[in-house]
Amino acid sequence: MMPPGFVWLLAFVSGLVVAGLVMRAGILDHPNARSSHVRPTPRGGGLGLVVGFLLALAVTPVAAPADQAILGGLALCTVLTAILGFLDDLVSLNGRLKFAVLLIISLALAGMTGPVTDLGVALPWMLGWLGSALYVFTLANTVNFMDGSDGLLASTLIPAALAMGVMADGPLAIAAFSLAASTAGFAVWNAPLLSARGRLFSGDVGALGGAVIFAGLSLAWASTGPAGSVWLVPLLVLPLLGDVLLTMAARVRAGRSPFTAHRAHAYQLLISIGLSHRQVAMIWGGMSLGCGVLALVASALPLPAQLVSLVAAVVVFALGHRHCRKLARIKGLDIHQ
Repeated sequence: MMPPGFVWLLAFVSGLVVAGLVMRAGILDHPNARSSHVRPTPRGGGLGLVVGFLLALAVTPVAAPADQAILGGLALCTVLTAILGFLDDLVSLNGRLKFAVLLIISLALAGMTGPVTDLGVALPWMLGWLGSALYVFTLANTVNFMDGSDGLLASTLIPAALAMGVMADGPLAIAAFSLAASTAGFAVWNAPLLSARGRLFSGDVGALGGAVIFAGLSLAWASTGPAGSVWLVPLLVLPLLGDVLLTMAARVRAGRSPFTAHRAHAYQLLISIGLSHRQVAMIWGGMSLGCGVLALVASALPLPAQLVSLVAAVVVFALGHRHCRKLARIKGLDIHQ
């Protein structure tokens, strides 16, 4: 039986090495009108995140058949998502094809790792399955939208995975910590630690893959964990979901399409007014860490207090989001661009 420490070390080293190999492969992301970079940059490094997690999962001791089924289903959906994302990084797949395949993967993952059918009141299985699939699909697209600044993916996903690892137990906890470790390995190349910019982008393989892994683990935890776990899951990813959903709502109010490409997310506006990628990653990482700590505290409280914690965090984030957009408007930016 592999000790957890070895599993997490394997995840980190694998993520580091595979991402480094991808960087040398020369798969380049060429800048366009919506890019935050000005020179071609290697992409697809998120493959290290995915491979590191899967290798760690392969050596994680799992005794219970139910846990084996959940993690086996998660591994299968992760592989399919990684293939989809990596192909898109290589040849830019048709958008409708990506939509359809990701939707199928979301439905499959929701059925194999969930679904969540208890929100304080029991839901019909079909409704719980469709709602869980919508969560997977939404989170995957959200992370993909938000993966436009160096280090932002890692700074939000690592605290969320660590917090879930503390609150979960057994193989789910080990897997959550493995996700944090493999993401940290990839982040060595991606995060703007020693320079103003990172050296490697995650690409769709990392954004979609990391999101599907977290979505599957959080669904499994929400459906099998203590009562109220389902309300703590959105709290862990609030800095990601909040920026995307509030930005879409603002664009709808302004008469803009929420589905067309844009640069109106709060993190993009902050970069446009002069903040560095490092500063933006630290801001979102700080928010994610705060949400993780709040979730840990709330997990020990009664269900009503957990709901209050989520609502309070949403209100605070919404006010902060509004302030970011106000700053950008004062600077003369089109905040619905």
